[in-house]
Amino acid sequence: MSTVRMANKLVDEIIRSFKKSYDKANPELEIDTKYGDQLYNTYIGPRVDMVVETAEEAFSDLFDAKSMFGKSNQLLVEAPVTISKVTRDDDKNSVTAELHEEHCFTIELSTERLVPKAINNSSWSSHAENVRYAFDRYEDKTFNYVCEVHEHNSKLEANKELSAKEVRVLLEKFTTLNQALKAWPALSKLVAPEKLAKVHEKQQRKRKQDLQKEMADEVIVGSDINKTILAGALLGDED
Repeated sequence: MSTVRMANKLVDEIIRSFKKSYDKANPELEIDTKYGDQLYNTYIGPRVDMVVETAEEAFSDLFDAKSMFGKSNQLLVEAPVTISKVTRDDDKNSVTAELHEEHCFTIELSTERLVPKAINNSSWSSHAENVRYAFDRYEDKTFNYVCEVHEHNSKLEANKELSAKEVRVLLEKFTTLNQALKAWPALSKLVAPEKLAKVHEKQQRKRKQDLQKEMADEVIVGSDINKTILAGALLGDED
């Protein structure tokens, strides 16, 4: 049987394909590492140098002052950011935006830099990436731009999830893939080739059956063949 049922597995495959298509059509904005480097050079690097120099002068005979620092190729930042997400309101999906005062996200650096280690339970953590930097968003144009990009990408992601939900609801209205393709032809772009091949196989078989019926009709219609068969059936087998 070549009928392709609209099973949950197939719906999930189509949704994944849709999300990939959405990402291609709506690419996220990338944050160049130059912005992370600029923030580091402005706010972190000079202070690291100052602390290392002071600590080495004061404690050089006791421990390596640089052990208070680690290396990282990214910064974990904290800022008031408006995050968009999919919500359900009166059984209707929608995208809403909420301000998160202490939202955290990372900014990549072009190379590893010396940064402070996090203090955890009165000891130095080996993970320098855990330190959060709370730059003033509205006082620094570079950081404000980075936050705006993050907000933009957040909205794209929320709209993608919303659209994916709408596609899922639509697909669940059909029992077979063939039904869905007839109602929504563009769906073929999201379906695996082997699934489409099965649908086309059934369609070709149906066309062949229709053609065979037309050929038979050309022979039967206008002749007495059917009458002969029916008459024989009515008379029955005299033997």
